Amino acid sequence: MEWQKKLRSMPVLYWFSRRMTLWGTISFNLAVFINLIIAFFYPYDSGQGAIDDSMLLMLFWILTGLSVLGLFSKQYGLQPLTLALILRSIYHLGIGNTLILLGSLNLINKVVFVVSFVGNNGTFIMGYKAMVMDVEFLYHLAYALTSTLGLFVHELFYSILLFDLIYREETLFNVIKSVTRNGRSILLTALLALILVYLFSILGFLFLKEDFIMEVDPLLQLSADPQRGLTLHCSCFPGEPSTERACDTLLMCIVTVLNHGLRNGGGVGDVLRKPSKNEPLFPARVVYDLLFYFIVIIIVLNLIFGVIIDTFADLRSEKQKKEEILKTTCFICGLERDKFDNKTVSFEEHIKLEHNIWNYLYFIVLVREKNQTDYTGPESYVAHMIKNNNLDWFPRMQAMSLVVTDGDGEQNEMRMLQDKLVSTMKVVTTLTGQLNELKEQMTEQRKRKQRMGFVDVQAGGSGAVPPSAAGGNHQIYKS
Repeated sequence: MEWQKKLRSMPVLYWFSRRMTLWGTISFNLAVFINLIIAFFYPYDSGQGAIDDSMLLMLFWILTGLSVLGLFSKQYGLQPLTLALILRSIYHLGIGNTLILLGSLNLINKVVFVVSFVGNNGTFIMGYKAMVMDVEFLYHLAYALTSTLGLFVHELFYSILLFDLIYREETLFNVIKSVTRNGRSILLTALLALILVYLFSILGFLFLKEDFIMEVDPLLQLSADPQRGLTLHCSCFPGEPSTERACDTLLMCIVTVLNHGLRNGGGVGDVLRKPSKNEPLFPARVVYDLLFYFIVIIIVLNLIFGVIIDTFADLRSEKQKKEEILKTTCFICGLERDKFDNKTVSFEEHIKLEHNIWNYLYFIVLVREKNQTDYTGPESYVAHMIKNNNLDWFPRMQAMSLVVTDGDGEQNEMRMLQDKLVSTMKVVTTLTGQLNELKEQMTEQRKRKQRMGFVDVQAGGSGAVPPSAAGGNHQIYKS
């Protein structure tokens, strides 16, 4: 951070550092163009190689037209134009001078890239030890050294620059990592394969030495004939067999089994002598060939291939998982996309406005650069957390939009409950009033019945004989 402040005070270095990606792209394109020239024209003397002048002019005008169309469509216009200028340079200057020109441009551009890389990362202020331990810086220095060798030593050194594609493409880099990530397992399995080859070589040397008969092709030699020009002569004698023994020593057996046995799909048995079924060692030869095929070819080699393939599949799965997490999970709070479904704020708005990662980075820079005496309360708290490498100040698994939404939901539920309570109270009040009215009506009816019963009692007493008199008369009558 402090280096970036110093870098802005150096306008030239800052200008180069801001365009580091551009310099890298130019270096790779120049390396591709140089290797295309070498592939089509090498070896060359002073002319244009196998392509004549008319073909160069035709290709020049075709590429010029394609570059014009590309410039109008604003896509892929510079590459055809560059190729057209290179062909024009080959036509006028020659292949050698064109390679020198492109190599010089590539070397200068790579030096500019290294300067911009150093300016962007501040490598020089880290000390020599940090520079030596910086693998990326050493890689760019090796690239510049290879460009120098291609310019001043030999043109074929430029072919090494094409490995820059591995550095630029993550997929190819994962292919290399699939071999190096589990390198120990692969090396141990390869060591097992070497041990098995050694054991099979010993068995072949002891029992099957006569079967190690290899077919060879004699080397043809050129000789100058003044009358017929260059003629081909075989270094072999007439009638000499085109075979030779390949297991007279244990070392030759090991080399033969290792070279031919691992490279043939059927194992070492494919290159050995075809024995007759009447030979006494025919069963041993069958067992030898089958064991080598099943143990070395099928099991051991496939173990190595399986480790590489599984590692590459794991790397691809990790990459896809990381991309999926970045697409569906907020980097700041860790909430997933589905948490914002049917909410007032979408996930895209959340990561862009609420939890913008760059805003948090700007705030961290502000806290680090701001004078401590000018801190506010939250800034002091965050500065203390950053100093202790503590990330508890990040809003983990929570967001203001979700809190507001949940609060609104709770308020709505409370409001609904209050409305239901009011309506229930009204119903209770109505029922209470009706019960009171019913109680009063029942009381009135009971009073009315009591009055009616009292009237009936009085009416019966005035129109009849008293029970005591009636009874007395009745008794007298009977006596």
